[in-house]
Amino acid sequence: MFRKTERALATVIDGVVAAFFAAILLITIMQVCLRYGFNSAVLGGNEAMEGLFIYTTAIGAAVAVRRRLHININFLVSLLPVMGQRVADVLAHLLVAFLNGIMIYYSIHWIGKVGSNESPVLRMPEWILQISIPIGCGLVILYCLVNIILTIQGEWPSEEEQAC
Repeated sequence: MFRKTERALATVIDGVVAAFFAAILLITIMQVCLRYGFNSAVLGGNEAMEGLFIYTTAIGAAVAVRRRLHININFLVSLLPVMGQRVADVLAHLLVAFLNGIMIYYSIHWIGKVGSNESPVLRMPEWILQISIPIGCGLVILYCLVNIILTIQGEWPSEEEQAC
């Protein structure tokens, strides 16, 4: 049940990131065609692309953690026995989750102070973009916990990863 729920959530998150990338690509193509073909542009197109890019980056961090593709140097860890690798993995995920928790705490305070400002072109409150930080960090924490559970259950490292 746990794995099935995790995979369903992963599918949704991957779909959201893919949709945001597709929107960024379409807006970029449209902006270039309008600018160079008709000397025109869509009002707010660049600002919308920036917002989508911000969300894609924030959510993409969670995807990287889920796939264990986050930045790490595992040269020494890979020399440890499997149990040592698991302990190191749990400690690393706890540290990443802790740091993202701190980011959530401070970002909520920051959003409360400046989130009511409006964006220059689209005139939408900036909190709509700024909330991407606690959303992304919350998803990172969620996937850190998922990875910790999988590690404790013995589902990581897999036999393929142990052979590397």
